[in-house]
Amino acid sequence: MKRILILMIILIAAPLGVFASKEAAMPLNVSAIKESDVYNFEIKNAKAKDEIEIEVKSEGNESKGLFKKNIISKDDKNFVSISQKELDSAVGPSSGYAFRLRFANKDKFSGFSNELHLGKAPVFRNYSNWAYQDLLKAEDLKLFSKEVATDTRAKITREEIAVKAYKIKYKRSSQGSVKHFKDTDNQYVNMAYDLGIMSGKGEETFAPKDHMTREDYAVVIANIFELNNSKNVSMKDRKKIAKYARESVNKALNAKYLTLDEKKNFNPKKEMNREEVISSIVRHI
Repeated sequence: MKRILILMIILIAAPLGVFASKEAAMPLNVSAIKESDVYNFEIKNAKAKDEIEIEVKSEGNESKGLFKKNIISKDDKNFVSISQKELDSAVGPSSGYAFRLRFANKDKFSGFSNELHLGKAPVFRNYSNWAYQDLLKAEDLKLFSKEVATDTRAKITREEIAVKAYKIKYKRSSQGSVKHFKDTDNQYVNMAYDLGIMSGKGEETFAPKDHMTREDYAVVIANIFELNNSKNVSMKDRKKIAKYARESVNKALNAKYLTLDEKKNFNPKKEMNREEVISSIVRHI
């Protein structure tokens, strides 16, 4: 009886062993190098006809892309290549990337390799592709605080604007100043007020955590850079602009710190994000 039972187990198990497919080995000993505008990945255990899937992630904005490449065999090396143009198209511009590779032969995929990091991750994070070059310039100019750098798409606050406005205009740390507002002790806010760059939102109130609107930003820009061309700019929503900001809006538009949208509206009450403000400023520095 025991012999019959053992034989039945063997017969049942045998087809599973015979027909079960082995998991493909993942890429081993992967080395990467950038040559000009091309990233090359040599894979020691790859073969000439292998297909490789490459997952890439921007180190700056967490965008991901996926490529499928055929192995190139040259000088006894098996490798795949990705151009900078392909990366820009898939995940947007960045100075640093994380790559993972796996075999993708027909329907047989291996596990991914460990991450390979190439380039230098930018200081700033979560940015839009259009703002990348301006943010690089801002990084060189050391315009980022740690908080701002963590999320450049976030709405910018009045307090953040006050700090940047003072530092851009005077290129130094805040000096001693009189406290003007009950809702903030920030020295940069008080100095920005003393110098006529920004004003409060009411009696002894600055509202430091409120977001900055386009019309209020126009006032700040006109004050920082002492803009003087107040020629009227034609726009459809002029009546929506607060009276105190109308002259400054014209100045900011004439100097091209701000623009109208495709429908010729200024959108004065729209809140600005950090990368919009940074881009607006660094393009004129």
